Amino acid sequence: MTRLIVCDTGPLLHLSEAGAIHLLPLAGEIVVPPVEAWEFEQNAQRWKPPQWVRVRELDEISNRKSARWVRAKHLDPGESAAVALTLQLRADWLLTDDAKARQFAESMDLEVHGSIGLLLWSVAEGQVNDPANAVALLDALANSSLWISKRVLHVGRQAIDNLLS
Repeated sequence: MTRLIVCDTGPLLHLSEAGAIHLLPLAGEIVVPPVEAWEFEQNAQRWKPPQWVRVRELDEISNRKSARWVRAKHLDPGESAAVALTLQLRADWLLTDDAKARQFAESMDLEVHGSIGLLLWSVAEGQVNDPANAVALLDALANSSLWISKRVLHVGRQAIDNLLS
């Protein structure tokens, strides 16, 4: 069974910058709402999402939910559309690097991961099985536009070490 994953701009951008975007399709089928595809193109100097990323429209009900969340200032339009699409499609995961979106989605009982979580999943699943490569990818994420605290970076390195030792 293929995992259905809705992704917002953050992981697409950060994993691209880190040279780790190839990990995304290993996790499952990647879908994004149209606003996220547009945001990615704008943030990546007009680089289009990879061909394996599918753009899916929100239905009328999901569009209304998304607009309501934006008006209430719960989320920005991109993250709001991604959460709404995750609910609409009953997707297995939502991938976001936005803390506010993560908390909002988790409050709806959605399974949420970010770029580092995807990397650690890839290590745990044997997709990345070389410790040096795994740490290099984590360091590349830390050097991307993704802000990672020193504590999270340390915990990520420990997790890699535990998974691959």
